[in-house]
Amino acid sequence: MTGCAPADGDARAAASPSAPAAAPVVPTVIGKEQAEKVFNQYVWEHNASMDRRDGAAIAKVETGALLARSLANLEVAKARGSAGLERTFVKPEFFIPAERDQPGYPRSFAVFSRGYSNLHNERAAAVHYFVQEVPGGEWKAAARSWTYDKPLTAQFDDTSYVVDGFAVRDKEIAAVRRDAAGAPALSPTAAEDRTVCGRYAEYLSFRAPNGEPESEHFVPGELTSDVVKAYNEDYPNLTLVRRSFAFEAAAGPELPVLKLADGRSLVTCSFVRTDHWEGKVERAAIFKYGTGNPSADTDALLGGGHKWWKSTDVRRSVTATLEVPAQGPADVVGCNCFTAPVLSAEGTPD
Repeated sequence: MTGCAPADGDARAAASPSAPAAAPVVPTVIGKEQAEKVFNQYVWEHNASMDRRDGAAIAKVETGALLARSLANLEVAKARGSAGLERTFVKPEFFIPAERDQPGYPRSFAVFSRGYSNLHNERAAAVHYFVQEVPGGEWKAAARSWTYDKPLTAQFDDTSYVVDGFAVRDKEIAAVRRDAAGAPALSPTAAEDRTVCGRYAEYLSFRAPNGEPESEHFVPGELTSDVVKAYNEDYPNLTLVRRSFAFEAAAGPELPVLKLADGRSLVTCSFVRTDHWEGKVERAAIFKYGTGNPSADTDALLGGGHKWWKSTDVRRSVTATLEVPAQGPADVVGCNCFTAPVLSAEGTPD
């Protein structure tokens, strides 16, 4: 009969196994090859610009808090007659959101990469965020933090984050959740998740030794309560100095909030921390900065010479990455809270 396939043909077709369904193709905010190019160009240009002490060139590949940090590092290098800090990042893993999740601007993606200390056993991941602020604009690195994203093994040797001035939580984060097409899941509650940045700033803003290590908002640990204790500590050589710490949000574009496989959100916050030191007036106290880092960097931006001061205001760049649950206290997985690089310094000399 016309228009009908033979019966045996129908039977064979029905018995044939069905082909596996292809993974859906989802448009992303930037293609994988282009993202690789952006990342590699950034690493190369950053190091070359640091070597040349070329701030204008760095501004072509960085923005926001990360750019401010690099430009300040160049000023320190010039003041101290030293080389700018160079960094090596390899084995990148890309987390490029789908266009449907970032329909407007700014657009962004994240990269987890490894340092150079031990590529085979490296637990620590450098977390870079790249941002395109306007349609057709350049993709620039806006922030860098660190975290453990692999479990502890018998052999490991992590030092890259230490060189970068960071400390990381011992427990690793869960894997970043991905959809069927491989795009990372962004938090649907990103705006609420980011409010943790303000709570962390408030938690670490106080006049020593009045900081409160215990907080309903944060899990006690090495990058929460231990930071407060360190800021509170009454160092023997600073007993005549009053010290206060004030955190505020750093200027820069909004960063993506990744959703982890355990349901928590990964939030990175950029701050400017102002350290106010003042010699106790009733004792006519004065102070000076030491020769080791980061004190030597501060001294350099104050004009060098290890002069004596009545008071100083030192601005520092702090970046922290937090693990935020749907309910309950958050935890910090990486932060340069202990050795935050200096941005600027001014003071009243003796």
